[in-house]
Amino acid sequence: MKNIKNTEVNKFQNIIVNERVMTKTRSKVLLNSEANNCRLENIDGTRVNNEVDMKKTKTLVVIAGVSGEIGTNYAKRLIDEGCDVVGISRRTKVEGVSSSKFTQVYCDLSDERSVQDSCGKIQIESYDRVILLHTIGIDKFNPRNYPLITKIQTIDPEIYEANVNSFKYILRYIAGRINKANESGTNIKMKTAIIAGVSDKHTPFVIEDFCEAKLILRGYLHSFTELFPEWFTGLSINITSTITKSALLGRPYADTSYWLAPIEVVNSSVKELLASEKMYKEVDIIKFSNDYVEGYYDNHHALYQKWSRETGIKSSVLSV
Repeated sequence: MKNIKNTEVNKFQNIIVNERVMTKTRSKVLLNSEANNCRLENIDGTRVNNEVDMKKTKTLVVIAGVSGEIGTNYAKRLIDEGCDVVGISRRTKVEGVSSSKFTQVYCDLSDERSVQDSCGKIQIESYDRVILLHTIGIDKFNPRNYPLITKIQTIDPEIYEANVNSFKYILRYIAGRINKANESGTNIKMKTAIIAGVSDKHTPFVIEDFCEAKLILRGYLHSFTELFPEWFTGLSINITSTITKSALLGRPYADTSYWLAPIEVVNSSVKELLASEKMYKEVDIIKFSNDYVEGYYDNHHALYQKWSRETGIKSSVLSV
């Protein structure tokens, strides 16, 4: 483990600078919520050199969950960056994206046959590089009979469906087509990126199902990077709480003053998403909250109090 220590970053008073870096290929984006400044750094404090010349590469980005706020904002920005974008949603038409470089596909990503049928016309093999960006995910507060904290036996089916099933079939499908094309003599590069949580590595008990699901997605990225090291790259974009309709629906009483906006997520990660780097990498995007204290993720009482207040859900044990 190694902490980031950089005096230039420390001058911002409302930035978390002591989050642990888990691997040598881990970076982090630190946001100043007042000035909205950000920088991307390696663990030694040096800036990441992730500039990419889009004119030299024909890039296709496939966005799973394009109708959500994060997905839509990525689509707009990536089109501006010169990418062709295919947006996938189950049934909701994307609003505010009008470009000849954008195509929307309707598909149930949690169904393998639907993925095969709906994505067959995507011209994957005509691109030099393909980026799969998975922006889908739901969490769910589970008080687990606090303070007893009942052991979970398996991941909540709804959470597994939304987070894992919506990812694995489209990953296998696109990677399978690229592998087949590359075996025939082409040289298509693929990057797969997921939107995950900064807290996942701590697996706080209140959202342990969600964290475990996102860890499964990271496992897929690691496995594919090892299977296809010449052309596959994995990226986990880890974020703190972000203002979306689904998040507000699940936590209607939360103070969102220190939540990220979807556009902040996009602007802070797009260069890393487009960077031509091999291996697996993680980027943390953090907006400081006054509620955060050292050891917060291991403090069951603080976690329960915060999440029960924000969701309005109480432990059945304490409600008796």
